[in-house]
Amino acid sequence: MEGRHGQKKEQAESTEALKARQEREAVLVDSKKRDNDALRVTTSLLRKSPDYYTIWNVRRTILQEGFLEGADAETGDKIYSNELEFVQENLKLNPKSYFMWNHRRWCLEHMSNPRWDKELAMVSKFLELDARNCKRYIIRQLDLQDKVSSDKILERAQSEFDYTTTKISQNFSNYSAWHNRSTLLGKLADDMTEEERQATVDNEFDLVKNAIYTDPEDQSAWLYHLWLIGRESRSISILGSSVISFHPLEIVVAFDETVKFVNPPTVSTMVNHLPVPLAGEWKATGTDSTLGTIWIFQQAPGAEYGPTVELVVFEDDVCSFRLGARLHSAVCFELETVEKDLSKISGRLGRLVVGKNLMCDVTKRIGHVPDPDGTLDTQKENRKHTVTSLTTSDSLDDRTALLEREIAVVRELNEIEPDSKWPIQILSMLLSELRQTVRIHSTQAKLLDDECIELQEKLITIDPLRQERYEDRRTQLVFGRETLHLIKDGKRFPEVEFEEDLPPSLDLSMRGLTHIPISAYLVHLHTLNLDSNAITSTRFIRNLLNVRHVNLANNMIKRLEGLQHAPSLEILTLENNLIARWEDVVAGFVFWGEGKLGRTGGHVKVLLGNNPVVENEGGEYVLEKRWEDVGEVGLEIQWKSEELRLAEEALVAAEGVASTSESHMEAIRRVSTTVVEFDAGPGTA
Repeated sequence: MEGRHGQKKEQAESTEALKARQEREAVLVDSKKRDNDALRVTTSLLRKSPDYYTIWNVRRTILQEGFLEGADAETGDKIYSNELEFVQENLKLNPKSYFMWNHRRWCLEHMSNPRWDKELAMVSKFLELDARNCKRYIIRQLDLQDKVSSDKILERAQSEFDYTTTKISQNFSNYSAWHNRSTLLGKLADDMTEEERQATVDNEFDLVKNAIYTDPEDQSAWLYHLWLIGRESRSISILGSSVISFHPLEIVVAFDETVKFVNPPTVSTMVNHLPVPLAGEWKATGTDSTLGTIWIFQQAPGAEYGPTVELVVFEDDVCSFRLGARLHSAVCFELETVEKDLSKISGRLGRLVVGKNLMCDVTKRIGHVPDPDGTLDTQKENRKHTVTSLTTSDSLDDRTALLEREIAVVRELNEIEPDSKWPIQILSMLLSELRQTVRIHSTQAKLLDDECIELQEKLITIDPLRQERYEDRRTQLVFGRETLHLIKDGKRFPEVEFEEDLPPSLDLSMRGLTHIPISAYLVHLHTLNLDSNAITSTRFIRNLLNVRHVNLANNMIKRLEGLQHAPSLEILTLENNLIARWEDVVAGFVFWGEGKLGRTGGHVKVLLGNNPVVENEGGEYVLEKRWEDVGEVGLEIQWKSEELRLAEEALVAAEGVASTSESHMEAIRRVSTTVVEFDAGPGTA
């Protein structure tokens, strides 16, 4: 039987042998002996089981505390040299053992004068047995020794680069060689002229093209191909800002991805004609208030704000979990607070220029700022586009030309191997990269979106084992396409922003969505229709601060979560889902006391018709003790389907059947704090 990395698995130990081995290990670990006898025991065990990592740890302890403690450098080096010979003998049995290579590395790092050149020669021999090894680590150590001699470092890098060419020509599936090649190439490119760099890039594309045409299903060459093309680093975007409450003042900022605040954004106000900071606290929605896509600033008790409030988010205020992602420029919003009727104003904050006309002195944060020129454009830096992983260019045309060329290569291969999954995946990725270079609302953008979605649907068909991955990617693409009208037209880079006039309703029914990728896109909605999808979680609702009605009928939801941050929610439709227990309904409401609803005493109607919970309880609502934690909130649960209820009402209107009305009322319970009000219909005592 083959194990990891092609190694043959040893037969499972018998119960007796396992017990004996565990007893020996226990005695050895618990023993305080640090002498030759203890060391011989570890030698015996490790010759039989080289991957016995616990014994390697014990062996190091014995050496450190029994032999190396107090030893001079010469004696220590002799002990380490003996260990290197011991490891080298064992490596012949299993050259892929991480634990032996780790022990060998430990020895070398603690020697007073390790022979890295000798070690490199030894490792090169083992390459014939196994291509995965610590050779890159040894090269780094040699480079550190020669850091004052760049010629030696470059010579060694060129030698290793040529060696990867040999190994790849022997086996295109050698991932280690491809990966090592990418690190070496970046080092060598620094010393190349522009012409040499371009020639090298062309040669690399020829090499990788030969590899992917030889074996389209091998991922090693494809991953190198993606690295060679490079990916544009996308900036964090502030989609927009709005006010959701004046008493106290609450300001919402929506980001297009999950972020953390390094510094709290600056909120300033005018008091007695003087700009002053407005005291308050920033929190993200969700269970962790320190990160999220939606952030809320709430005015501190007793703090006062004037007729104008300004919010400034600086580039270094925000960080993302994506490596290198940052806010492209400082962003400022201004709010006039004279009109406080949210039904009469949009609540959106106007975006301003970041200049000397702000309340706060931004020059202390971003350096010299020129006098404002009357425009509303935020200051932006010049952007370079990644042409390949080796070069950048100021020209977007260079980036576009490269992507179009490589897309043509992959299309050609896809025609030859139509059911090979890797060419389809790479084509989808490259089309998505090309998508970032065109205008958001262009015809080309729509065609690229549609093709990427079709490719994911094909992957679902030909690679069912990874169906969930492809469905999630398809969901991201469909969601992006269906919400595109919410974003201002323009380039994707450097940032995206909400349109000025946002619709109050959005219909995403029957789109095959498995989740909501960027719920911050929906923060302004009053009505959201997600009927007939494959959504499994309600957590995204925590970011829908303005929503009144959410339709999640005919999905795959098993439990309610995230509802405590939906202050305006009035109707939640959950018919035909998979909710099987009443406690999974309760779970969505027990934290209302910590959210807006718990403070405002909102009323929510929940439609639960045709969920397993209704059948499990025989159509009767069972009050759980945990309802006592809900707070002063009215909750109406209807377990009869809305379709049946409407049909019964129509029958009543047509025939005047009183019993039908009674049947409907028996399917409703109202909960307020710990009181259950059961209305059985007309005529009941």
